[in-house]
Amino acid sequence: MLSLLFPAMVFFTMVETSGGLVLGPETNIPRLKDFQPLPESDTGFSEIIARFVRESGLDERTPPEQNPDEHEEWSSICVVDLSNKENPRVGGWEEKNFVYPASAYKLYVLGEAIRQVTEGERSLEDPVVVKEHNVRSHSRLSPGQATTLSEVLRLMMMYSDNTAANEAIDVVDRRRASGLLRAMGCRGSDITRKFLSRTLEDDGYSTVPGTTSSALHFATFLWAVETGAIGGGRGRGLIKGYMSFTATGKRRITAGVPESATVYHKTGTWNTFTSDVALVEDGDVKYIICILTALRSEKVEPRIGSFTQKLHEYLSLRKKSKSNQ
Repeated sequence: MLSLLFPAMVFFTMVETSGGLVLGPETNIPRLKDFQPLPESDTGFSEIIARFVRESGLDERTPPEQNPDEHEEWSSICVVDLSNKENPRVGGWEEKNFVYPASAYKLYVLGEAIRQVTEGERSLEDPVVVKEHNVRSHSRLSPGQATTLSEVLRLMMMYSDNTAANEAIDVVDRRRASGLLRAMGCRGSDITRKFLSRTLEDDGYSTVPGTTSSALHFATFLWAVETGAIGGGRGRGLIKGYMSFTATGKRRITAGVPESATVYHKTGTWNTFTSDVALVEDGDVKYIICILTALRSEKVEPRIGSFTQKLHEYLSLRKKSKSNQ
């Protein structure tokens, strides 16, 4: 019966075998008919990325005693050169390494919200009434406040508002956001937690592992956005539009690109974890850049800026060289 009601979806019991995590009895994986997986990493490109990582100091590891999870942690970095979208070039350094992405995974929630909107399941003008247990400190939303889904998504992206993110997670259902990632082959990046303490979590989620992801999975998601696999051209425009609102992390990726570049991105910051994932467009130079680190923001932000500058200059020179041939 469910398959008749929702023919574009596959329903399944969601179990994360690596952690024995059960997210719910029925979770759907949408069929993204226009999605094409990224190609394997290019060895030569990855060598260049690794050199930039070392030169920028992004290869530094954080020992267990300096991490809240008491494990040694290190960065995960992935770049996709979109100068030729028909033949994207992937490079990375530890791009399959899973790291806590902090608020960067709000981007995955945005993606599922927009997918549901473009499928006609809901509207950006749908009303949302803020629930008291979702409200976090320093929020622009208050308990009982009536707003719209569009405003919730704007606050989540522009200010990384945790209350807005918690409401968005309720609207889309975190299991369904995880299903979207599974549709892209991104196993292990399940949306397990809201942005609140475990004592306030919804039933069944107070003891689940924290959300982790890899730079490769973020790059895959942004590739799906750019190619219209999530909601077609309208989905691409909406997701990039909300990403363009981001007002956080100005000393990270945005600090490494020239003023002529447009950066659509989402940042994350918590304790020793600092991240920034982006689509960058500067004329004919276009690329995806995803940087997840286990270093404090005050230490790593200049390094992210330095890495981005090296990358942007390299891709610009490469594009110019090819144009002159």
